[in-house]
Amino acid sequence: MCRKVDYMRISVTDRCNLRCSYCMPKEGLPLFAHDEILTFEEIVRLSKIFTHLGGTKIRLTGGEPLVRRGLIDLIKQLKEIEGLEKLCLTTNGIFLPKFANELKSAGLDQINISLDSLDKNKFKKITNEDNLEQVLSGIDKINEAGFKNTKINTVILKGINDNEIYDFIDFAFKNNLTLRFIEFMKVTPLWESRHYLPVCSIKEICEKRYELEKINCVDASPAEYYKINENRIGFIQTARKNCDQCNRLRITPIGKLKVCLYEESGIDLSNLLRGGYGDQVIGDIMRSKMEMKEDVNYTKWKENNIFMSCVGG
Repeated sequence: MCRKVDYMRISVTDRCNLRCSYCMPKEGLPLFAHDEILTFEEIVRLSKIFTHLGGTKIRLTGGEPLVRRGLIDLIKQLKEIEGLEKLCLTTNGIFLPKFANELKSAGLDQINISLDSLDKNKFKKITNEDNLEQVLSGIDKINEAGFKNTKINTVILKGINDNEIYDFIDFAFKNNLTLRFIEFMKVTPLWESRHYLPVCSIKEICEKRYELEKINCVDASPAEYYKINENRIGFIQTARKNCDQCNRLRITPIGKLKVCLYEESGIDLSNLLRGGYGDQVIGDIMRSKMEMKEDVNYTKWKENNIFMSCVGG
């Protein structure tokens, strides 16, 4: 295997306190039963197996991970795993005012925040909730708690929030955040062509006001990064042309191991975890998925019935 697959995203829940228009239907979705969801013990076990295979970075996602009761305790347990160098969290930010200090004390290394509007009315239109002030307060709280390298993930929706691009740049730079603009991802059945704005168009809008200096990143981030003065901004395409550089695996809330967000099905690790199989067997299966990435290219994907809240984004 040529590339090193050292990053795993674990979705700890399919539940969320928002109903973002591109992620989950307004009426919600049928939720996984409690006994289907991986336990903290099972998540820790899989994480240990992954680090034994050379994994060094784990990101906790959802749904909204902070709605999972006891998440702080899970973070503490994961931070004790030998070989795990970086533990991150992606959140909508609503619970950060409450948990910022606890997350820092537990050892969490870095936070990404999904934020698609700085306008109260647009935020409510996109998320179906009126929580913008809590998110902005949460950003203040994590800065006060000492978190560094915080990223803001912004899905640009044509005709909805594309006129906020400059506002987001100013906001990110003012608050010492790395901003990443993301295309509306067609992987979800909620995709609408009228709201799709390609990365090239987003970049052109930025270039009308700012000089973008390309940064040659050595990691396998999905973002293409640029500098604006001393600040950093990223652009993420929905279907990357450099799948061969991707270094991550994904685990869904019910333990399906996927090689890619666009993969329709995955390997059911839950049955193995609960069926008495040893770490060696599960590790061999995880290794086989890592090796699959050499031959996988999902740039020519088809629309399928994958909702972002069930996979982890």
